[in-house]
Amino acid sequence: MYASSAALHSFGIGTQVIAHNLANVLTDGFKASRALYYDLPERSGSGVTTQQLSSPQGPLVPITGLPPDLPGSGVIKGFLETSNVDVANEMVGLIVTSRAYQANAKVIPTADQMLGTIINIRA
Repeated sequence: MYASSAALHSFGIGTQVIAHNLANVLTDGFKASRALYYDLPERSGSGVTTQQLSSPQGPLVPITGLPPDLPGSGVIKGFLETSNVDVANEMVGLIVTSRAYQANAKVIPTADQMLGTIINIRA
C-alpha cells in the first residue's frame, strides 16, 4: 500500500503542474513546467520532481511603444514572447495522469478488502 500512496502523492503533484500550466496559457512570457516521475526501488515507491521548460520558445508577437528589451518581461528585440504551453499536450498529460491516479486509488480499497478477508479467515 505504500507504493500506491506514494504514487497517489506523485500523480497529485503532476496534476497540479498541469493545472498551473493550463492556468497560465495566456500569460505572456510564461514557461511551462513538467512533472518528472522516478522510482524509489529501496522504498518500493515513486517520486516526482518538476522542471521548467525553457524551450520551445513561445510564439513571438511584434510590439510597439516599449523598449526593445525588458529583462524578465518576455520582450525580446521588439517582440513579446507569449506562453509556450501546448494545450493539446497538457490535456493528453492530464488524461494520462488522472488514469494513473485512479488506478493507484483503486489499489487501496482492494488491499483493505484483502486484509479484511484474511482477518475473517483467521478468526
